[in-house]
Amino acid sequence: MKIRVVGDKLLVGLFQLSGVSGSTPATPDDTATVIDEYLADPEIGVVLVGSSYAAQMGAAFRPYLQRRKLPLVLRLPDRDDQAGCADEIRAYLQKSLGIRL
Repeated sequence: MKIRVVGDKLLVGLFQLSGVSGSTPATPDDTATVIDEYLADPEIGVVLVGSSYAAQMGAAFRPYLQRRKLPLVLRLPDRDDQAGCADEIRAYLQKSLGIRL
């Protein structure tokens, strides 16, 4: 199972250091296209999307978060995180793992 990341050059570059590839789309429509391509790949299990890219997509990003099958789509805090994404991830992990972080 592979992981892919969608975000700015810094976020994608940091993940590339650990062997995770990704994309840096130019527009919100390009972001949706890249995510859809990743979702269609049966080898990908997790798609991480930088919070600023998710915010640019607006309401169009919500269906990705609400998916109940693999690949799992998660927002990831990036350097422009204005949405409090880190708190959302902490709550998700607490609920999924049953432990308090």
